[in-house]
Amino acid sequence: MNTFWHFPAATGGLINSINHAGLETFRGNALESLTREICQNSLDAVKNENNPVIVEFSSFTTDMNKVPGINELKDVFLKCQETWKGKNQQCEYFLENALQIVQQPTIQILRISDFNTKGLEGAKEGELGSPWSSLVKEAGSSNKHESSGGSFGIGKSAPFLNSKLRTLFYSSLDITDYESFIGVANIMSFKKNPNEITLGNGYYTHNENSNAIPQQLFLEPGFVRKDTGTDIYVTAFEPGEDWEQQIIKSVLHNFFITIYKKKLVVRINDFEISDKNIAQLISDLEDTEENRHLQHYFHLLTSDQTIKVAYPAQRYKQGISFAEGEATLYLMNGEDLNRRVLMTRTTGMRLFEQKNISGSISFTGILMITGKNMNTIFKQMENPAHNEWSPERYEKDPKLAKKVYADLRSFIRNAVKEHFQEKITDSMDAIGLSDFLPNKKLVNMQGVNKTESLHSSIKQILKKEIKEESRKATRQRGLTTEDVEAQLSGEYGITPTGEEGGNGSGKHSGGGDSGGGVQNPGGQNQLDKGMTGGFDRQRQQKRSSEPIQIAQRYVCIDKERGKYRFVITAKKAIEKGRLIFKVIGEQNDFDLPIQNATTDDPNVTVEKYGANKIDLHSIPAKKPFIINVEIEYPNYCVMEVELYEN
Repeated sequence: MNTFWHFPAATGGLINSINHAGLETFRGNALESLTREICQNSLDAVKNENNPVIVEFSSFTTDMNKVPGINELKDVFLKCQETWKGKNQQCEYFLENALQIVQQPTIQILRISDFNTKGLEGAKEGELGSPWSSLVKEAGSSNKHESSGGSFGIGKSAPFLNSKLRTLFYSSLDITDYESFIGVANIMSFKKNPNEITLGNGYYTHNENSNAIPQQLFLEPGFVRKDTGTDIYVTAFEPGEDWEQQIIKSVLHNFFITIYKKKLVVRINDFEISDKNIAQLISDLEDTEENRHLQHYFHLLTSDQTIKVAYPAQRYKQGISFAEGEATLYLMNGEDLNRRVLMTRTTGMRLFEQKNISGSISFTGILMITGKNMNTIFKQMENPAHNEWSPERYEKDPKLAKKVYADLRSFIRNAVKEHFQEKITDSMDAIGLSDFLPNKKLVNMQGVNKTESLHSSIKQILKKEIKEESRKATRQRGLTTEDVEAQLSGEYGITPTGEEGGNGSGKHSGGGDSGGGVQNPGGQNQLDKGMTGGFDRQRQQKRSSEPIQIAQRYVCIDKERGKYRFVITAKKAIEKGRLIFKVIGEQNDFDLPIQNATTDDPNVTVEKYGANKIDLHSIPAKKPFIINVEIEYPNYCVMEVELYEN
């Protein structure tokens, strides 16, 4: 059979360079995208749902002349180089590198194979809409069923990013026992002759229609396919040295649910991940925040203490309805959990984490959408990278999709509060609250006038009363907001609007030296016009040195890691501003050494942080927002913060 590389041309058609939207969707982490898309596509093509799908990643080196049509491909790269010379720098760089690779005696290849799958059905006829046509010939097309993971037909671009030649070979044995293979070069348009330019994609085929060659392709020595499934050969696979670990990490983080449920087994060269060892693999991960979250999710999945809440039946307009239990929410509470819910659909692949559920309850959760009707609508809200739901993507009725998604989020919030809010209230008491508050030994009781003034004027009145109230509250109804604020004020001088005060010239009764006074925290610092020099910079100085009045509260989340949560309310809206933090120490105040800063408010942006400053964007007026701060200080701190407008 005569086989060759065929690059179709179209007069007046679209001219493509080396990049296009499908590839750009996954650029940035090519191996992560490859792993997610390959495993998801294989799960969507499962043959026997009672057995796991098996996915293999196997790298090997072979002679360059074993690659089908490699000499023709060299000529194609040369024609591309001539076409794009001086016209596109990215094209020139790609072609320079590709021509160097094809001149080598050997080539590195990654074989990706799946088993217990249906293979590429439709390869014999090449019919439009068949799995073979959708994968090989169609752009932005997917014919998957409604409960599948993919829907855009863009995921097939991910393997091309891992080929330095942008060239793959697909080989398959389908459920009708038909064998086929075809090569696909996803490169760029080039001039075949002075009057003809190609579309960019080329096919290693046996006819002008670019049909599949009716036999399997075996490039890896010792590998022969006898069962149904698909093999993808990624040519010029040249990742970093730790590529196997990257794939293992991606599998653990993205498919731990599917593997635990015995729906998927993944092999990376000689290493296998299955339900038999996934618990140990996750337990052995290095101690990072990302890995701790995964460990919490897996513990939630496997614990007999997990609470399972079925999503109630819902009915909407346009005949859309969900039966009870089409989604299940798994919940657990405990110390230092991430307060997020991991969202998944039928395949069990990680999509994204739903945040902003509760700022006071320490919990973790997983939501699994398994029902057909819910999968249908949420699949259409999903972006091509499978890491976000956007109601605007539901073209039939975006407003309806927004309502459906809002109801789901409300269900999650209400379930968390219903199961955990009362338990937290019962377990807290005013006496134990001091364990979570700043250590008052850090406050200078003798040398700093402002702290002495604040403590002496309040503590004598409230100290005994607070203790009595706290005991009463513990017995009857748990801790109230008033109890907390009273103890904060009485023991530490922290008021509901933060730590107010300063070194003033206030008056006091009785003899002795002058004590600390109370000043207006929002006071004015004005220039003396009678002084010489610098008056022309009055406006600039006022803008940068005059704090905006704020209300603030804070609590220590994790003492050992120096994590604090601030709730801040500004009296005016600020487009760009900065928060300045200080720790009040034993001898003097010192700048807060900030290591990390985040916000839970989607409308407020942390632009940068460092030293004792956090730069923010879009600060609202009279609306509280949360700033999570991590400092390099392993003990409880008394802190103060000021807001300035940039």
